[in-house]
Amino acid sequence: MIEFERTEEKLTLSQIETIEKMVDLKFPDKYKNHLLNYNGGKCAPNIFSFLENGKISTSSIDWFLAIYNGKYDNLKKYIETYKIDKKRLPNHIVPIAHDAGGNLICISCKGDDAGSIYFWDHENEIDYTVSGDGDYSNLYFVAKSFNEFVDGLKESSV
Repeated sequence: MIEFERTEEKLTLSQIETIEKMVDLKFPDKYKNHLLNYNGGKCAPNIFSFLENGKISTSSIDWFLAIYNGKYDNLKKYIETYKIDKKRLPNHIVPIAHDAGGNLICISCKGDDAGSIYFWDHENEIDYTVSGDGDYSNLYFVAKSFNEFVDGLKESSV
């Protein structure tokens, strides 16, 4: 079972809805429930795997993003940086966590893959003002839903 520590203050649904309005998207219910229960933080276990160019890769969650007024791991600031200041993610993809290397764990909030979790590789960044929202060449599928993602987290074998 996953455990969270160093989370931020409890949220209200209206605080989440404010962020949803900011990006003009509705977060999947399973992710909203996570925000209401934990609001960011570190988790254990935290290792996940995904298929990258035909090979299994792994990464780890450093921090889940939180809705709060703090400087670090702030969901609103990540949305501003990756979606508003510069279009570094498709419109329907929202960052929810990051690894230690600056890559993002994201959730799809619309379309056929709504609720799916992706690993965003910052080494292969795409200009979405040019390529369009259907370009997933630097997004790697991790799980079909937030709960599947969290339930599949593993402990480090090192």
